[in-house]
Amino acid sequence: MNLAREKRTGYLELFFDLVFVFAVTQLVGVLHDDHSAAGWRNTILLAWLIWWAWSQFAWAGNAIDLDRRPTRVALLAITGVTLLMAAAIPDAASTDEGLRFALPYAVVCLGGLALYWLGVAHDPGYRAALRRYVPIAVVPPLVVLLGGFVDPGVRPWLWGAAVVIDLLSAIAAGRGEFHVSPAHFAERHALIVLIALGESIVAIGATIASSAFTASIAAIMVAAFLLLGAQWWGYFDWVQRAAEERLAAEDDLRRRGRLARDLFTFGHFPIVLGSVLVAYGIEEAMAHPTARLPTAGLWALGAGLALFSAGFIAGNLRATGRILTERLVALLVIVVVTATLGPSVNAIALTATLAVALVILATIETLRRARPVDESPSVSRAGPSTT
Repeated sequence: MNLAREKRTGYLELFFDLVFVFAVTQLVGVLHDDHSAAGWRNTILLAWLIWWAWSQFAWAGNAIDLDRRPTRVALLAITGVTLLMAAAIPDAASTDEGLRFALPYAVVCLGGLALYWLGVAHDPGYRAALRRYVPIAVVPPLVVLLGGFVDPGVRPWLWGAAVVIDLLSAIAAGRGEFHVSPAHFAERHALIVLIALGESIVAIGATIASSAFTASIAAIMVAAFLLLGAQWWGYFDWVQRAAEERLAAEDDLRRRGRLARDLFTFGHFPIVLGSVLVAYGIEEAMAHPTARLPTAGLWALGAGLALFSAGFIAGNLRATGRILTERLVALLVIVVVTATLGPSVNAIALTATLAVALVILATIETLRRARPVDESPSVSRAGPSTT
C-alpha cells in the first residue's frame, strides 16, 4: 500500500487539536492543586474522559469527509464547546461545579457521534459497524452528564462507570468493519503525542523565562530537555512509522479495526498520560532544582516515564508478539532509580540520571536495529509499539 497517497490530517483537525493543548495544561493543573490520592484519581479519570472525547473525533475524522462545509461548520462549533469543557477541568471532579465540565463534555461526545453517523451515510458497511458501537457509546456521555448533578463524593464513581462503558463499546465495535486509513490514523495520534510532550517544553521554558539564569537552572534545563528528547526519540525514531506500516499491512478490515483500537485508542493512552505526568514532574523539578523533588513530583516523574515505556512494550507485544527488550530494561531502570535515588538526591541529579539512562538505552536500541535514519523500519522485523 502506498502510504503517501492516503488521507492525511487536515487543518481543521489541527485547529480542533489546539483545544487539547489547553486541556493538557489543565490536567497538569489538577495534579498540581491536589497531591492526594483523590487528586491522582481525578487526574487519571479526567485524562481518560478527555482522551476518549479526542479519540472519538480521531475515528470520525478518519472516516468522514471534513471538506464539506456543513461538516466544517459543525466541527468548528464542537471545537468551541470543547474549549468550554477544557476550561472547566480543574473544578470538574472535586467541586460543585462539575456540571460546567459534564454538560459540554456530553455535547462534544454526542455531537461527535452524530457527525460520525451522518458522515458515513453513504457506506452501508460502515453504518453496520457503527450500529454495534453507537448504542453503547451514547451511554457514557449521559452518565458523565448525570455525574455533573451529583455530590462530588459520588461523581467519580459515576464517571468511573462511564469509563467502563467506553471500554465495552470499543470491544463491541471490534466485531464490525471499520475502514481505517492507516496514514491518517497514525498521524493523528503522533500529533496528540507531540501535544502531550509540548507541556514539558512549556514547563521548561516558563521556568527559564521567570527565573534568574543561574547554574542550577541551566543544569536542570539541560537534564530536563535531555529527558524530553529521549521521550521524543522513543516515539518518533521508528515506532510511529512502524505502527503505521503494521496497520497498513493488515488487509482484513475487521482485524485492522481491532488493531487500530488496540495500538492507538487503547495503546496510546498510557503514552499520553505518561507524558502528562512527566510534564508535572519536570515542572516540579524546574521549580526545585537543588532540592529533593516533592513526593508528588517524584511519583509523577517516575510513574509517567514508566507508563510511557509500558505503553510501547504492550503495543509491540500486541502487534508482533515480541518484547522490546530495551524498553523493558528502561522500565525497570526507571522504577529502581525513582525508588532508590529519588528520595535522597536533588532534582538535578535525579532528572539527569534518568535522562542519561534513557539516552543510553535508546542508543543501544538504535544501534542494534542498525537502520539508517531515513529508512523506514521493517514491520516484519521489529513491529510497532503501542502507538
